[in-house]
Amino acid sequence: MDKPYRKNVGMVVFNSKGEVLVGERLNFKGSWQFPQGGIDDGEDPNSAARRELLEEVGIQNAEIIYEYPSWINYDFPESLHLSSNLKKYRGQTQKWYLLYWDGKAEDCDLTAHEQEFERVRFIPFQECLSTVVSFKLDVYQKLVQEFEPKILDFMKKGPST
Repeated sequence: MDKPYRKNVGMVVFNSKGEVLVGERLNFKGSWQFPQGGIDDGEDPNSAARRELLEEVGIQNAEIIYEYPSWINYDFPESLHLSSNLKKYRGQTQKWYLLYWDGKAEDCDLTAHEQEFERVRFIPFQECLSTVVSFKLDVYQKLVQEFEPKILDFMKKGPST
């Protein structure tokens, strides 16, 4: 039987300069990615996104601007050393959110929960394509294509506050 995909949320957080927040994973030095995490049983993706953002980077006042219209799947590569709770999955199916937050990378609390990132920084959106692990590159290309125009629109209009 084929293994199922694990339900997961991903968050692309951008600031007033249009840059996006990426974190360097503790277990993958030199690899930077967007915050993401599993959806708990009975939890809706929107709530999971807010919870994971708080747990991974300590952000609680980000504004959800847009939700990717469909779920995006990726497979775990054979070479990946998975934690035991992920071994039962073939990969992840992700609901992605675009969020606006005008804080500074140094304001992030990386130890709010179990620490996953060594450090975080804001970078130009396109740069994430060269910093992410190769097996997530397709996902990130879709995100840049879908979210970049939304960021540019938002920047033209400014925050709703």
